Amino acid sequence: MDQEGDNVLLNKYLNLEKVENNLYRSTYQQVNLSETYIFGGQLIGLGLMAAGDTVEPGYNLHSLHCYFLKGGLDQPILYQVEATREGSTYCSRSVKAIQNGLTLFTMQCSFKKQESDSFEHQFKMPDVPKPDELKDRSQLYKDWIDETDPSDESLRSILTSDLREAETDTCEVRPVYPWRFRRENGDKPRECLWIRAKQPLGHDLHIHKSVATYYSDLFMADIARYPKPYIPGIHAFFVISLDHSVWFHQPCRPDDWLLYELECPCTANGRGFIVGRIWSPDGKLVMSVAQETVIRTAKAKL
Repeated sequence: MDQEGDNVLLNKYLNLEKVENNLYRSTYQQVNLSETYIFGGQLIGLGLMAAGDTVEPGYNLHSLHCYFLKGGLDQPILYQVEATREGSTYCSRSVKAIQNGLTLFTMQCSFKKQESDSFEHQFKMPDVPKPDELKDRSQLYKDWIDETDPSDESLRSILTSDLREAETDTCEVRPVYPWRFRRENGDKPRECLWIRAKQPLGHDLHIHKSVATYYSDLFMADIARYPKPYIPGIHAFFVISLDHSVWFHQPCRPDDWLLYELECPCTANGRGFIVGRIWSPDGKLVMSVAQETVIRTAKAKL
């Protein structure tokens, strides 16, 4: 599926080959270092790209609900789309991500036509510093490295790796509360950050929503462990997403700044529940997000 020029995000991470009607194949997998699971945001983003290709013009994505069932390998994945509703105002699609005959991921997504006369209200956007008043994640890592004891080679190596990852990411991230970036003493399970894609995304509204959803999964699971101090290189928790839901309230442009407000109201019984709101720079609530994640300590016996 042809995308915008040399855009790495669209032409690599969110690129699909059309095999036949309602069937698509991934061309690249974002796997973790041990190659045991694929980044959930990519699964959702590619599922949305496949579903959107089967929908008639005039219908816009307004919600999705998905489950992550298996980790996956660094091998091509088939995305199978089924039309489950074709209405005059709403239509819906069911998507399965299949690898080696196993279903890794399922998603229901719904599309609707625009309504010109509708009742509207929303919460007020948080009053926070603007992106140009904040340091990006790369600079925060550089500051941390500079302040680290040169004899602590292990920590410096880990932070250098984190810095390299931040510099090569397809998005720029600026935490609103930079003093919480290190979480040395633990903190409340809340976060607020500005995020935008590093490269232009063109004018396709469905691509904008697919990319925004891809980015929405980058930070959610980690919020569940915020109350515990963060020690780089020591993984006190096993954390992985169980499900993910998104509701779109307004159009959004992830190649412009978006404010991502996150909190975890509850973590219990090996699961964390995280909710998020995403705001445009002019104060519009453009998306709401919810996710449940597995979170287990090293002492968990399962």
